[in-house]
Amino acid sequence: MIPADPLDDVWVPTSPQILMASERAILATLDLTLLLAARTLEAEHTDLGKRPHEEPSPPHLALAESILIIAATLRELIASYRAVTDRLLRDG
Repeated sequence: MIPADPLDDVWVPTSPQILMASERAILATLDLTLLLAARTLEAEHTDLGKRPHEEPSPPHLALAESILIIAATLRELIASYRAVTDRLLRDG
């Protein structure tokens, strides 16, 4: 059996952190879901991002690439929101 990758960049808020800002629980869930969606797309389409740029990607790969870009952007926004919330509430 292949060991799972560590999820070092996944944050699970503590109960007190959720009490102080309940949206943290949903944002943590969304963050993990986005990470898993990206990994699943990369596993399913091993040639993502490997085509020459002058060659257009087939529609399903172009859409998968777009999802990866948007997922990464959303994860960055969630991390930024978390950082600001932690700083405001001084509990991070």
